[in-house]
Amino acid sequence: MHNTDDTPLPSGPFTRRHAVAVVAAYQNVAIEDDQGTHFRLVIPDHEGQLLWRAWNFEAGAGEWLNRYLVSHGIPPTLTRHKP
Repeated sequence: MHNTDDTPLPSGPFTRRHAVAVVAAYQNVAIEDDQGTHFRLVIPDHEGQLLWRAWNFEAGAGEWLNRYLVSHGIPPTLTRHKP
């Protein structure tokens, strides 16, 4: 597995604060199906096709989203920081 010190999300469920930081830091990442207490973070490819999405409360959601950010080379828009 890749270096967890450089990942934007915790390995399990993530908060809105985490999601907002990732959306601000990366291109092609968005929040969808926002229902207040729960929402999905989505990663589409450069053509808009879905690569990955996960509800914020899912076990392992952050781990898989982190993996897709790294493995698909999603470009950051700003310097990344841990929320």
